[in-house]
Amino acid sequence: MTASNGVTGWGECDADNPPLMAAFVEHSLKKHILGEDPWDSARLWDAMFFGNHDHGPGGALANSIAGVDIALWDLKGKLLGVPAFQLLGGRFRDRIRAYGSFGVGFGKKVTVEQAAEQARRFVRQGFTAVKLRMQIRENRQNPDPDPTFAYAAAVRSAIGPKIDFFIDANNGYSAGRGIEVVRRLKEEFDIVLIEEPVSDQTHQETAEVIRAVDTPVIAGEKEYTRWQQRELITLGNPDYLNPDTIKAGGLTEMKRIAAIADAFGKPIICHNTRPTLGTAAALHFIASIPNCGPMMEYIDLENFPELRRLMKPPLRFEGGFLCVPEGPGLGVEVDEDAIRKAAKA
Repeated sequence: MTASNGVTGWGECDADNPPLMAAFVEHSLKKHILGEDPWDSARLWDAMFFGNHDHGPGGALANSIAGVDIALWDLKGKLLGVPAFQLLGGRFRDRIRAYGSFGVGFGKKVTVEQAAEQARRFVRQGFTAVKLRMQIRENRQNPDPDPTFAYAAAVRSAIGPKIDFFIDANNGYSAGRGIEVVRRLKEEFDIVLIEEPVSDQTHQETAEVIRAVDTPVIAGEKEYTRWQQRELITLGNPDYLNPDTIKAGGLTEMKRIAAIADAFGKPIICHNTRPTLGTAAALHFIASIPNCGPMMEYIDLENFPELRRLMKPPLRFEGGFLCVPEGPGLGVEVDEDAIRKAAKA
């Protein structure tokens, strides 16, 4: 996004379907932005959202708005020469503990041995917490046999007893079965959190699990607006929320979500699986809110080497913590020539 004086702001949409995101931005969102004042970012967010609300309030609409909104905040920071977190209300912290996160595709894409090695690699890189994403999904609910326990055993053995370990069931269980699984995972593998043990479409079942287990429950990755997060809080009552900056409408909507969460006493542990602009945006958000949880998600530093080279300077990961960028806007610069070459490759 380029202002009339030539200053450029960059953002990132959700990466699950780049062609769809690009088409949504080009054909549905662009008309609401061109010729407008970037300082009116809250009004522009509303124009993009309500001007396309018939497409559905979640999913592609919020995911694509996120990229445009983040670019507006990056642009505003660069125009003033200040970090985005200052425009978002100032800084509560300058770093956040990161946990290493990886998925195994329900045991179809990553073997137990490969999962153990990935977990060891996280520890070598300096992570002090690891999350195993089982990626069960609703269409394989309550699997029997359930591969979760073999993977959990391998990962806990690989990382040892001192590394915090938790599991994302990825909506894989009914409430009754989820309660059994969480209790066993806590007893046998000392998990510190369980993420989305039941479907995100059934908040009442989330509440049922929470009432029955001692392990904290985190949810909210697929709730993309303040209204969806409000329903999750009031009906499901998770211990932590994990909205994603490049899914949940960008920095403007994430700040609205944070305010609602704060009113209900809910800390936020950001969902975050993209190593460049998405992580930078999440760090500025985390820096600016009072109700930040104890950590945020990150990925293997050895993956995506070519992607990470598209952004300068690289994000700092030190001693298990991600540092908040301090340069103007998002605090990073994008190598446009490198991106064009990568796009043609």
